[in-house]
Amino acid sequence: MPRPNFWAVARRPKWIGGLALAMLVAITFSLLMQWQLSRTFNTVGVSIEQSQPVPIDQLLTPNQVIQSAVFDRRVSFQARLDPSNAHVVSDRLQLTETGESVRGYWLISNSEVNGAWLTLALGFTRDLAIAQAALAKLKPVEFEAVGFVEPTEAVKEATPEALGSVALSQLINLYSAEPIDAFPAYVILESGLDTGLEPITIGIRQQQVEINWLTAFYAIEWAFFALAAFYLWWRLVMDQVQREREAE
Repeated sequence: MPRPNFWAVARRPKWIGGLALAMLVAITFSLLMQWQLSRTFNTVGVSIEQSQPVPIDQLLTPNQVIQSAVFDRRVSFQARLDPSNAHVVSDRLQLTETGESVRGYWLISNSEVNGAWLTLALGFTRDLAIAQAALAKLKPVEFEAVGFVEPTEAVKEATPEALGSVALSQLINLYSAEPIDAFPAYVILESGLDTGLEPITIGIRQQQVEINWLTAFYAIEWAFFALAAFYLWWRLVMDQVQREREAE
């Protein structure tokens, strides 16, 4: 009788069934690995194509929840300024030419765009008095504008001199006591209106791929478990071979 070997034992129905079970387990772990990998590499920022201004109605719809990646995108629109609903916002960071940030104030105002209300961030200054003077000079003018779409912020405590944040939920209540049509984001003005203040400069991220190292680790872990399923089957077959050889 020939001496038992691995392939002779592995071809038995019992161990073929064991191999099928190991393959099923490995496939399950592989699917989990792919799921983790899909969450590992994320594209963030604005591509060169996306940096070109587009009409605002292509990205934002009044009273509608934002469903796609529109923040930091440039939009063009025709607006009518509403200086009766203009405010100064404190604790704003301005990016300088050296890459550093300085703290100061924004001048913001409501405007009417395509029949809906849109909050505009108009300019920056380090001096509160300068911001208040620019606010007093605003007039209800119409203008063509280009700017960057930005998300609403959380409400922060305001002072008599300035608001603490650009929170649309707070601003809409200041604009009107009645329900209004309003865009679900605000726009940092890039061009179109001269307020005498510095243009607002923020860091617009260029498109790049970010790696989530935690999910990458989980993906490697699931791959290890998939290989471990085959190793366990191989180990059990080898143990059976060893038992049969010892029995002889």
